[in-house]
Amino acid sequence: MFHAHIRFFGEMLESIGEGLTCGELNRIANDTYGLGWKTLVQIRRRVNWMHGAGMVESWTNGKIVLTEDGRALIPQLALVRRSDLEAQRLAVHLPAELSVPTRRLAERLSEVTENELQGRKRVLGYIAGGATMMAFSRNIDAAASGLSRSEFIRLSAETFDVNMSSAEQSLNTLQGLGLLAQVGPDQFATTDLAAEWLQSGEAADLVRCLHLSLALLGETLDTLESEVDSGTLTRILAEKYLRPTLTRKDVTARVALLVETGLAERIGKVARSTALGRALARSLPLQKHHDAHRDRAPDEADNTTAEFGRCPRRPEQLAAEVVSSSTDSANYQRFEHALAEAFRYLAMDTEVHSGPAKTDLVVTLWLSPTKRRRIAVEAKTDGAGLVTDQDVRFMRLNEHRMRHHADHTVLIGPGFDTRVFKEANRDDVAVLTAEQLAAAIVRHAETPLYPHELAALLLAGQADALAHTWRETKRRTEALSLVTNAMWKSANDPVDIEFGAGALDVRDIWRETKASLETPLDKTEIEEVLAFLSSPCLAGVVKQSGIHAISAPPKLIAARLRSLASAIEAKAVDTDARSATSTRAMAASAVPSHNGPAKIKPPPNDAEPAQVRAWAKAEGRPVNTRGRLPGSLIREYRLAHGGLQADPSCPAT
Repeated sequence: MFHAHIRFFGEMLESIGEGLTCGELNRIANDTYGLGWKTLVQIRRRVNWMHGAGMVESWTNGKIVLTEDGRALIPQLALVRRSDLEAQRLAVHLPAELSVPTRRLAERLSEVTENELQGRKRVLGYIAGGATMMAFSRNIDAAASGLSRSEFIRLSAETFDVNMSSAEQSLNTLQGLGLLAQVGPDQFATTDLAAEWLQSGEAADLVRCLHLSLALLGETLDTLESEVDSGTLTRILAEKYLRPTLTRKDVTARVALLVETGLAERIGKVARSTALGRALARSLPLQKHHDAHRDRAPDEADNTTAEFGRCPRRPEQLAAEVVSSSTDSANYQRFEHALAEAFRYLAMDTEVHSGPAKTDLVVTLWLSPTKRRRIAVEAKTDGAGLVTDQDVRFMRLNEHRMRHHADHTVLIGPGFDTRVFKEANRDDVAVLTAEQLAAAIVRHAETPLYPHELAALLLAGQADALAHTWRETKRRTEALSLVTNAMWKSANDPVDIEFGAGALDVRDIWRETKASLETPLDKTEIEEVLAFLSSPCLAGVVKQSGIHAISAPPKLIAARLRSLASAIEAKAVDTDARSATSTRAMAASAVPSHNGPAKIKPPPNDAEPAQVRAWAKAEGRPVNTRGRLPGSLIREYRLAHGGLQADPSCPAT
């Protein structure tokens, strides 16, 4: 039963062989099956289940060993093997036969306009029975002969065993998707397009119908041509299409629908389109991509931006570019500009110099109001991936440092031989590889660090020294999430409410969260989270007599945090407009550009506060009822109504 419903159960049993540790089993889960587990929690859970079933034993040397029953069970299980996964990956390249759309559907697809595509609804909505082919079919078929609202709701509730309010919500969803239409004072029937789909029964026709009403459905399928997880897919869609902005929940719902209809498939934690899905995506009318260069004036372009692009790359793309360009010896400027973009992304003020008798870059780290460090960056490329002492003139590095009033030098390249490290150590020059910088970019995207925390990376080339800082910062983030959700769970548990009014003390929280981490939270960590949540700015937790009760759902606490972030960003923009200091570069570093920080243009007086607030509420955005509106919210309002943003060459973030 476990093997039938849970990934890597029987496969793990087979992988144990003559005995493996939990760490070794975790590597197999990640390397062979692509599960991406960062801790041993999932492995240990499976081991505990297998212990309970008498399938394995734990030995004192740390290894998990099969029992006789465990060995006897393996041949009875249908297992997924590495060769099966590779065959599945290769199958995507096989041609697919795409059905021809029905007559009315083909006509509707051929005449759809860009405005209609941009005006599609964002939320898929609730459907009784789930967003499956069977549920769509039965719901639509029920209304084919024409039913009253009450008749449809009663039939749907009985068919799918849901309450009446859920069935009514399902009716509204099907109307919004253009599958049902009101044909009388209280009568509903299928639309022509839905009726044609019921006849054809083709999954492709259902998705064609939904694509006309559901925002970015075909566009999601088109983007799934390469394997991608839902978080990355959400970011890609946001970059390609300015509106509507899909949440991760929206994207996950679309992927689930595409997987259910056989147009996409899941492999581990990623999804990709099938051959049939790719063929369908190519045949659909898709919303136009946002053209980052469409509104640029001719004098804004230069050779560098024409070659490297103005719009920021995603962190993983930027990291890949840093590594790739480091071995492009024929185009050393490509590496320099990749480094400039990387440092700006890491919130560092960056100057690009290059040229004879000059350093390549100068990076300024803002460490405190009274302390800054200027670092000269020397970039070295090598086609073979190894920079030797013959490629570096250390005597000139000091000259470059003095010329630019820098107090330190860092040497960056694809790799260095041992002599370079020796000479660099003698001259107090930090050495950093492109891969180390790329790793820092990826980790910074997950858990941002401040410039003073990143200082060791450039001042001493100590990329490993950051690992401890990242672990601590990430653990605080995990602690915040675990404590908040544990308190919300208790606040909605009838037993906890009866005996403790849904409130918890530190020990209770420790007990609730201890199984979620390999090393449970300690008392200090929990108290720090509670102090943060109970601060007046957030007011997410109320403390009384040593116990704590949550005061709002976790989603609303997160929304309050986002509103605080918007307020901080709005002030940061105002400060930048008044003072052209290095702080501007740091504030702009979240949207890095090859040409330095984005220039803030004076906004036109065309945004009435009342209109902005009404728009924000309609979009589900948190907004204050009085007082000053965040500058970021006003910019998004102007963008949604055809206005320009701070830099028209790059999408809003």
